[in-house]
Amino acid sequence: MLLGFCHYAASQGMTFQRSPITIMTQSGRYEFMVDVATNQSQADFGLRYRPQLQPNEGLLILLSRAAPVPISVSTQDVSIPLDLLFIAGDGTIMEVHASLPTNSAATITSNSSVGGALELPAGSIARYGILAGDKVIGAGFGSS
Repeated sequence: MLLGFCHYAASQGMTFQRSPITIMTQSGRYEFMVDVATNQSQADFGLRYRPQLQPNEGLLILLSRAAPVPISVSTQDVSIPLDLLFIAGDGTIMEVHASLPTNSAATITSNSSVGGALELPAGSIARYGILAGDKVIGAGFGSS
């Protein structure tokens, strides 16, 4: 199924770099392989048209790590249930939003300037015990 998405994204002129990241929580280290959106077109395309995500996959929206800004995310045209993390430029998780509604035009905007946003399969926040203050390492955030 992922190959179908990659083919569709490529046919739309959209390609994503993939990068490993680690989320450090009080309960442990959790590894993910994420697509990285580094421009607004990629961020807008996001996870649209993707039929599913594996538990260790996601989308990292990385538009402003060096110069943090408020970031807004919507799930319009996204059929996958998602959790959302807003991440400071140093990799600190600033906000967690569990179980976003699918296919919603409503936007969720970070409460402060952030370096990125991470969309994960719904249930990830609860499964891994992800809290504000935890760390993301990789894709330019933090160090191990």
